[in-house]
Amino acid sequence: MNSKAGTPSVGYLIMRSADVEAACSGAGGMDRFLTSEEKDARRRYRTSADSRDYAASHVLLRLLAAHRLGLDALDSPELDITRQCPGCGSSAHGRTTMPGMSLSLSRSHGLVMAAAGPATAAVGVDVELVPSALFDGFDHYVLYPRTPDAMDVREKMGQWVAKEAILKAAGLGLSIQPSTVALLSDGESRGVLRAECPGQPLVHGLRVHPVPAAPTHLAAVSARTIDPPRLMNAAEVLPAGSARQAPWSLQMSKTQC
Repeated sequence: MNSKAGTPSVGYLIMRSADVEAACSGAGGMDRFLTSEEKDARRRYRTSADSRDYAASHVLLRLLAAHRLGLDALDSPELDITRQCPGCGSSAHGRTTMPGMSLSLSRSHGLVMAAAGPATAAVGVDVELVPSALFDGFDHYVLYPRTPDAMDVREKMGQWVAKEAILKAAGLGLSIQPSTVALLSDGESRGVLRAECPGQPLVHGLRVHPVPAAPTHLAAVSARTIDPPRLMNAAEVLPAGSARQAPWSLQMSKTQC
């Protein structure tokens, strides 16, 4: 299967879980777009909010991958989406992938995010709610030792989000302590950062792009590509006939593309 003509190198979407749920309501609900394993995993969550976030993030990822391949949204549950660790080869953890494509997803307190690109792009995304306070030991665990001291909670969370996106793009996740990764200005594009981590060749040199999210959240996309990631038009990715049911995501698509 070939990528849809005109598809950007890396495309992403950020939506509220409630909007993804509403967009799927006319096609049988979110379960219609999940595999049996994903539906089982969804039922294991203790709260309805966590269950909805899990389902919405996986649905959004499948819909985005189907769109990239030029398939109908209803074909998305059949896509062979797996995980693979580049370090040990395990399929129980590591980078989200499918043949010919690199994928990534994230979720945080009612907001979900997904991205898709070619297999060579090594895509990683993260979205996080900005808390009122950070956990004890945050600076030691997340911040590079020479990071400036005068940073507020939102700025520090920006470091966390950027580094988690990078580590997910590398396929290593939090097996690497984020504080070992330095973030430097890319020097070419405003706001773009580059990972400095010579001891980890899968991480070193990866670029990360902070991208708009809800006012309460921060988000970033990392990829091993030159072109910046592009926010997709949700109306083109969601099930047919659902455009009127996701006003927040559609507004973001119009204002941020």
